[in-house]
Amino acid sequence: MTLNKIKKIIAGTALASVVAFSAAASACTIETAHPKARITFEFDSKEYVVDYTLYRNMYPQTVRHFIELSREGFYDNTVIHDYSSGDWFTGGYSYNAEQYAQYSSGGDTMADYFAENSKENLYYSLFNDGKLTPSVYSNTDFKKDKNGNIVYEDNNPVRVINNKFALPTLMGEFTNNIKQVITNGALSAEIGCLKMFYYKKESKSKVYVTPTSDQIIQADYKNNCATSVFSVQVGTSSYSATEYCVFAQADDIDDLTDFTKAVNDYYDNTYGSDNSGYTVESTVFVDTNESFSTEEGDKNTERKFKAPKTPIIIKSVKITKN
Repeated sequence: MTLNKIKKIIAGTALASVVAFSAAASACTIETAHPKARITFEFDSKEYVVDYTLYRNMYPQTVRHFIELSREGFYDNTVIHDYSSGDWFTGGYSYNAEQYAQYSSGGDTMADYFAENSKENLYYSLFNDGKLTPSVYSNTDFKKDKNGNIVYEDNNPVRVINNKFALPTLMGEFTNNIKQVITNGALSAEIGCLKMFYYKKESKSKVYVTPTSDQIIQADYKNNCATSVFSVQVGTSSYSATEYCVFAQADDIDDLTDFTKAVNDYYDNTYGSDNSGYTVESTVFVDTNESFSTEEGDKNTERKFKAPKTPIIIKSVKITKN
């Protein structure tokens, strides 16, 4: 074999390796229509694992937001902070075993727990550090030609996104907000789903949202102010899919019901069949970092939380398929 042939073989092999590596690296970043998430719950020192399918094909902004927060470990070691028969709300407060045991003994002392273990500042830090992709903007720029003149289409100026106007909230991908992002087969609010939740605001201000990369739509801020809080629906809910983004569904509903049955059985055995006294109610201030709305009460809004006396913990949220 000649030296030239040997060089050609080596070069060809190296090129094939580069192509194979590039293909493998590219495959790792492919975004599927239905990513997967695994939530590990903990209650009474036992773990319960529930796998979820996320619906990026219908709710791309919400799913991306949830995935980005999950990958930052934001949801790990959080608590169900507001317990109801139909929705268990989480995603806003860390679990501290010693403090939880102390503060859940009764009264508004639980409000102190939430104030001391709020993840709101961390959420804003992640956004300011560029770890969360914007989808809501207070304003836009106008597209200009090379001479600096505003570009018009159909007599309307063409708007373009500028991240200097980005707000640290998530657009609401539900029919009462942006109808065109919902496609046939949209998820309903039923047992086993996950819903991105937001605290309703009085604001009448308008913002700009980006349902897709080539769309800029004006919408009401009050429908586009979600941050990190989501609910795990475990029963009949008053929060419908028309007003809250239902973005995921449990793969095996039995895994979820096994977990919720364990919780309910524990409370039945501890507090009786009427379950009276198993939660502690407190007045909590939410959206303390609200800076866009000028309406009185949209910042430091008072909410009533019913926290379970025995903590229900979100031990981890892991993305198992992108």
